[in-house]
Amino acid sequence: MNKFERYYGMAFKSILWGLNPFKKKIIRTECKVHRFINYQSLKLLANHDYIKEFELYNHYLEEMNRGVVWADQDFKSTGHFYSPTKRRGMYGHLNARSLTRKYYDKALFHWEKGHKSRSIFFLGAAVHIIQDMTIPQHVNIRLLDNHRQYENFVKTTYDIVKEFRTHKKPIQFKKLDSYIIFNGKTALRAYKKYKKIDDSRERYYRLTKCSLPLAQRTTAGCMLMFLRDIGFYKENQKK
Repeated sequence: MNKFERYYGMAFKSILWGLNPFKKKIIRTECKVHRFINYQSLKLLANHDYIKEFELYNHYLEEMNRGVVWADQDFKSTGHFYSPTKRRGMYGHLNARSLTRKYYDKALFHWEKGHKSRSIFFLGAAVHIIQDMTIPQHVNIRLLDNHRQYENFVKTTYDIVKEFRTHKKPIQFKKLDSYIIFNGKTALRAYKKYKKIDDSRERYYRLTKCSLPLAQRTTAGCMLMFLRDIGFYKENQKK
């Protein structure tokens, strides 16, 4: 990131911070969809016989959800963008790949120090971005590309359309970056496949039918990867 781009990002954030009190009055950031994804991800763990893993995350679910909500507050979402083809995010800001790594490393650090609740809080922030990367606008980096309309569609349908839930096994990778890149590329393919559908609700339905199950499966996979990284399985073998 060059000096001008860094300056641009700082100036843009200053404007957003000025607007933030008004934003909080108008838009209450609750991240209900992200909490829904976390809950469904836990169900995937239980349904696929990851019982000890389910029990651990179920115990800390509230902390994970707090991290999920925090990740969207105070315009931190400017860093929730990443194009796997251009390998960059929103101009002047950290990209989703870098920011997810930052949160994930904090989760690892706090777990090692014994701050387990704090650790899962930052893991929640990390999986929030992994979930965001299933949304085409976060990959195309087009804030005005019907983003608000699409978000509103998801918010009003996520918990009533059965096709938006999945029973398939978690998608697992060995590296954190793989979740960002895989979700981003999948979102791009879905966008290209459905972008010519004129009926917006039909287009949004098809996109969400792809993105929400993908978010659930990759979130569950990231949860399992985190447990491997903290030595959870080695500790349980000793018992």
